[in-house]
Amino acid sequence: MKQLTTIRIYFEYGQKANDTSFWKKMTSSDFSTEIIKRAKALNLEQVLSFNVTKGYFNKGKVHWGISETLNFRHPHVVEIIDTEEQIFNFLKQEQKLLEKSTVFIVKNEVLMHQYPFIF
Repeated sequence: MKQLTTIRIYFEYGQKANDTSFWKKMTSSDFSTEIIKRAKALNLEQVLSFNVTKGYFNKGKVHWGISETLNFRHPHVVEIIDTEEQIFNFLKQEQKLLEKSTVFIVKNEVLMHQYPFIF
């Protein structure tokens, strides 16, 4: 069985990368793209950016993703899957980037990694 670890990074849609220069902050792409680029640079197994249709953080106001432009406080999620060692290496390296985000770590055990499943 392959042991994998998942991290889910929760942040507001308008969040910017903290560890970049002023000009890069002004011209850079969104925060989820920055996370994905850095995870890819470390060759992590899998990274997904989820489009949240509605939700809220910290018992706050519900944000509805029904308009063409999202509110800067709209919830967003990026999920990264790899070995525990690789995940903690990523978290250590990107500690400054993720300091205003909420990170959940989930241990997984992959029972099967193939479809159709043969029992």
